[in-house]
Amino acid sequence: MRRAPVRTPPLSAYTPAERRLIETLRTPRQVQRYLRTLPYNWEHTLRSFRGAVAAGNAHCLEAVLFTAAILEHHGFPPTVLDIESDDGLDHVLFLYRHNGKWGTVARSRDFGLHGRPPVFGSIPALVRSYMDAYVDGS
Repeated sequence: MRRAPVRTPPLSAYTPAERRLIETLRTPRQVQRYLRTLPYNWEHTLRSFRGAVAAGNAHCLEAVLFTAAILEHHGFPPTVLDIESDDGLDHVLFLYRHNGKWGTVARSRDFGLHGRPPVFGSIPALVRSYMDAYVDGS
């Protein structure tokens, strides 16, 4: 069975406020800076881009959905990386590549788990950069 390619929604599918965000936040760095201004979402929700914009907060997975919706319009394919600890605590990252190096956009209640600039030569090296902040002994 052949599937039709998934297409990025046209900007006309978004509200004026959502379009302004998409047009303003053009790079992973700009999205990361914006996400740092949002309060962390402590509720047990799973909001889409639209839901995160409306609520004005986001946890890590909501931040990845937010980031993917924006950066897909600027040529970054929506790529998600999930890190899971032995105790089942996931952390989700938007993964991107720039000039052959890997970086992430991420939101967390722990600043050490936010995004990384594209300076990593491999995905395993990028994931290792999260180890100290992610492993807390529990």
